[in-house]
Amino acid sequence: MHLFRRVPSIHDLAMRPLVESDLAPLMGLLEQTPWASLSIPHDEFGLTLSDQLSIVLEYNGKLWGCVLMGYAVGPIAWIRALIVHHSLRPAEAVTTFLQAAEGYAKARGVERLLLMSDERDASWLLPWVLHEGYQQQLDVVGYEKRSMQIPAWGNTGAWIRPATPADVPMIAKIDAAAFAAEWVKSSTILAGVFPVAPFYIVAELNQTIVGYAFATVHHGGIMAHLVRIAVDPALQGQGIGVRLLAELVDWCSLNGVQLLSLNTQNTNQHAQRLYEWFGFMRNGERQTVLVKDL
Repeated sequence: MHLFRRVPSIHDLAMRPLVESDLAPLMGLLEQTPWASLSIPHDEFGLTLSDQLSIVLEYNGKLWGCVLMGYAVGPIAWIRALIVHHSLRPAEAVTTFLQAAEGYAKARGVERLLLMSDERDASWLLPWVLHEGYQQQLDVVGYEKRSMQIPAWGNTGAWIRPATPADVPMIAKIDAAAFAAEWVKSSTILAGVFPVAPFYIVAELNQTIVGYAFATVHHGGIMAHLVRIAVDPALQGQGIGVRLLAELVDWCSLNGVQLLSLNTQNTNQHAQRLYEWFGFMRNGERQTVLVKDL
């Protein structure tokens, strides 16, 4: 009986594509290691399978880490999670994992790769990411709202209803028009969030979808996070975004949510003014977006 399991050399790890049966072992790995950087919640790991970009690193059938990646649009992709086994040295593993992920993504047509890093990654991840040639692009700042008061209802002429899978093509069209390429969510992502987003609505004018929003809930339902809100750029300034936001806050109040959070780019002053007017306050959280052209 072996009392100690051999830790493989970083060079002994074999790379292969992520498959669905890897998801459960990844959860176990995540529970044991401090070396994990995530920009999506655990229950969305499976959404990366459809893009066929994610990889795992294994030795003798055991997972020693992974890099989960997903497309934005065109040749742009995001690293959604980087997880390293607790027995490996981050200084070696991060470099090896990133190089493996970059080669795998580039072979599949990816030309630009981005990742998001927060203060928890500062010591074990960020130095090696920068060493590998990633450049800091901007910061994403966090906001939260604890009082579910609604200062205004926005465009009350807009029809608000729950989103359905049939709405996804129009939602994706609005998303692509409203955001820069690296921030656009694919139809696959927008369709895949239905099981994990209890709040998913669209706004209609003249029976045409002109905006949408969805939020997830956490910590037993006492916290909600606004993942996405977007309005057709041709109709911005008509109170549709305010209406979507008001509907979310009202939903939170009715469902016992005590804290509503969201993130926005530090360069998006228009959005920040809207959120602050609506009663959101900065919560001190900050994430750095890094980019590398492959």
